[in-house]
Amino acid sequence: MNKTKNNPETLKAAPTYHNHVRLIGFLGDKPTQYEKRAIFSVATKTSWPVKDSDQWDSHTEWHRCVAWDELAKAIKPLAKGDYVCIDGELRSSSYDRELPVVGGGTTIVPTKVWEIRARVVRKLVHKKKPVEKNAKAEPLKAAA
Repeated sequence: MNKTKNNPETLKAAPTYHNHVRLIGFLGDKPTQYEKRAIFSVATKTSWPVKDSDQWDSHTEWHRCVAWDELAKAIKPLAKGDYVCIDGELRSSSYDRELPVVGGGTTIVPTKVWEIRARVVRKLVHKKKPVEKNAKAEPLKAAA
């Protein structure tokens, strides 16, 4: 029996707070490379059955992600449509945006944006769904 398992001196409390995000989705385009950073977008999708129907409804969310330094260099070979897992933290930034007003003039609008600061990016293997056995495929015909 392991006597250290319930020893209060070896147990450590969980942190009071933790900013951790994990996204699993598809790249919207290849990462845009800048000096010491790369910016890329990841699409995630949520689906649910429509009430009283055999149909499904869905919503796609786009996430702005930023990788820095060595990670930015490492993700350079990724391409649009790659299936990826991103581990990182959620970051926000604010700025003032100048917008035109109907009738002339401009107004300043405070804007807040959110992005994922990537710490780890993994390329995943996406297995295609198997073709249904009952599905009938029409044979291909040669062009006349």
